[in-house]
Amino acid sequence: MLVHELDDKVTIKKVRTFFEKDFPKLLNMAHISYLDVKSPTLSNVPKASTNENNMDNKMNWHNYAIDILNKVVKAFDGVSEKKRRFIEARYFNHLTWYEITDLTGYSRTQGSKILNDALIEFAWAFADTEDLRVFK
Repeated sequence: MLVHELDDKVTIKKVRTFFEKDFPKLLNMAHISYLDVKSPTLSNVPKASTNENNMDNKMNWHNYAIDILNKVVKAFDGVSEKKRRFIEARYFNHLTWYEITDLTGYSRTQGSKILNDALIEFAWAFADTEDLRVFK
């Protein structure tokens, strides 16, 4: 077998942890608030400056965070629009499941399934930056 089977449950857990723990830290390091994140395009993410010393860039957490956030944006291109909306609602806008079901018209069970599928798609799309996938 060329590709090992993905452990969906563990992969979903890792991606959730990324969005619940790491993503807010990256936003803080980049000096971006959740209010500035209007959509997964993160249109307000500043671009890292390239006219600084390369060694300084490597040590600069601000630029590191901006770089990773830009890669998150790029990875969102690999997630279907409907599924992206669930990630945005849950992790960018911190909506409750009641609010998400109200907004989308999907039941919590359906919405949870769509969100889990979205997290798997994100894991595949983000693998070149940080591999959140777990294989059996």
